[in-house]
Amino acid sequence: MVRALPGVLLLFDRNGLILAASGGGEAFFDYSPEELIGRQIETLLPGFSRRGRTEAADSHSANHAEFSAISRNGTVIPVEVRLGVMDGASGDPMLASITDLSERKELETSLKHSRLEMERLRDMLAEKSVKLSQAEEHLRNNREKFRYLFERNPLPMWLYSQETLRFLEVNAAALSRYGYTRDEFLSMTIQDIRPDGELERLRKNLGSTDRDGYQRSRNWRHRAKDGKLIEVDIFSHAVIYEGTPARMVVALDVTERNTTEAQLRRSQKMDAIGQLTGGIAHDFNNLLMIILGNLEGIADEAADNQRIREMVDDALSSVARGAGLTRRMLAYARQQSLEAKIVDLRSQVSEMADLLARSLGEEIQVEQRLPEDLWKTRVDPSQLESAILNLVVNARDAMPHGGTIIISGRNHTMDATEALMHELPAGDYIVLDVKDTGTGISREDLEHVLEPFFTTKPVNKGTGLGLSMVYGFAKQSGGQLGITSELGSGTVVSLYLPRVHEQIETAIVEPPASEPIHSGPRKTVLLVEDDASIRKMLERLLNHLGYEAFAAEDGPSAMALYERLGEIDMLISDVVLPNGMSGVEIGAQITEKQPGLPVIYMSGYTRNELNQSALKDEKVFLLQKPFRREDLIRAIQLVTSCTTK
Repeated sequence: MVRALPGVLLLFDRNGLILAASGGGEAFFDYSPEELIGRQIETLLPGFSRRGRTEAADSHSANHAEFSAISRNGTVIPVEVRLGVMDGASGDPMLASITDLSERKELETSLKHSRLEMERLRDMLAEKSVKLSQAEEHLRNNREKFRYLFERNPLPMWLYSQETLRFLEVNAAALSRYGYTRDEFLSMTIQDIRPDGELERLRKNLGSTDRDGYQRSRNWRHRAKDGKLIEVDIFSHAVIYEGTPARMVVALDVTERNTTEAQLRRSQKMDAIGQLTGGIAHDFNNLLMIILGNLEGIADEAADNQRIREMVDDALSSVARGAGLTRRMLAYARQQSLEAKIVDLRSQVSEMADLLARSLGEEIQVEQRLPEDLWKTRVDPSQLESAILNLVVNARDAMPHGGTIIISGRNHTMDATEALMHELPAGDYIVLDVKDTGTGISREDLEHVLEPFFTTKPVNKGTGLGLSMVYGFAKQSGGQLGITSELGSGTVVSLYLPRVHEQIETAIVEPPASEPIHSGPRKTVLLVEDDASIRKMLERLLNHLGYEAFAAEDGPSAMALYERLGEIDMLISDVVLPNGMSGVEIGAQITEKQPGLPVIYMSGYTRNELNQSALKDEKVFLLQKPFRREDLIRAIQLVTSCTTK
């Protein structure tokens, strides 16, 4: 505690002997005035030397200095001493005014400490100011870097308010991809770029999102300014933007990825269904072949029985319908036998005008828009005609109250990117578009329209094989089938076929079938067929036609039989055979030993074993199962008419 002591006046001579003292000395030095008289002043002020006193007296001027005074009990007291000489008094005594400096010293010490603390705080503040300036510069640099990265990011990015959902910032990639200007973007909310079907999902997503966390969500649909839908994956994180809770979003465009994945899934599904369909068609064709052959045998045996003949004819008609069904199934499975020729698509469609008119009725108008410079393609003309007819009939059925069908053609060159989207090699294609003004196809149904037996038509109004057959025909011909449609906006089906540069192709004239096909010495035929019933039926038919048939059930047994026979006059073989050897391989090995040998292949399901190059040999013919007796006779005539032995 600071002591508040009064001042003291002391009168002393030149020898330092105190002569008189004022009141207050007791409180100051713990001595009464009487006790101070006669004491040496140096007892109270140890630093108050004789020399100093003498010099002060001789100067005859007031002087003052600071000393440390000592009280009776030894307490050291900082004091100020003002010294003066009393002129005219006997002996020139000196008067000392002693003032306590304790409070002032404490205040000075406090001020000194405060000054030092202020200097320390000033230095600290200066250091912090430097650091703050550096931090601000660093923050400024980071903002500039963020702005640079934000603007230059090749992926669309934006910031939006978590409270209002309004866009706060948007980068150049978003402007380019979505087609809006910056001002248009900043006037919208994130709901405005969603199609109606996504809004409910968006609301649920916003309700479940951690406002402070990171989130990734897949397969959103956004609508660009031109109305096109973009499929995106969204990556977002919570940020504070200008004091407002916001989220920073990166949008990864996955439209192409999803399209490719969907195409892969569809291709795998189509291949699996195609294998199943082809296998069923193969077995069904063999059954029809047995039924057909035996019906023809019954017809021969009951030639004079009109009632039996009528029943056989009805059964043969049913077999024909069944064969038509399997042909469509094989078309989808890409296992049908095609007789490809160079085709002028414009001429073929023009020649179908009457057929289309009869098939469509009066309420349907057909417009043909095929340019004169339309490229040519190589396809099976009859299958192409069937494909066009199927597309047109489907378009008619989509317009129950009438409408217009536009058949147009165009030349189109695909680059690598577009070709990948269509699952085709890059190059030149002829595109035949069949467009209707009908009801359109829903998004859900569009995923399945190419699958066999899928149909949206009423019961007994469609088999579900029309589009699947066209799809299989297009794929087997080296092309593709594309469909674009929306409910209420009609449908466009696009048939892509590869361009060929040849202009003409030599036609083959088939001789008419007639019996008997062979007379004279019996010639040998090696017959290879794995189905025992068909093998037995064909043996009987060949023997009836004047040939000596030797039958085998697979490749190894056929080659062993050929070695025993030495040479043969004709080979008739199924294409797909068990035990690791196809009919084509049998034909290749035998014709290598017997060049020019007539060969007839039979197939209900080729499994791509027989390519078109093998059929270019005029001594080779393919019979599509099930076939009738006259078909076999015509095939034999074709391959033997070009061969002499």
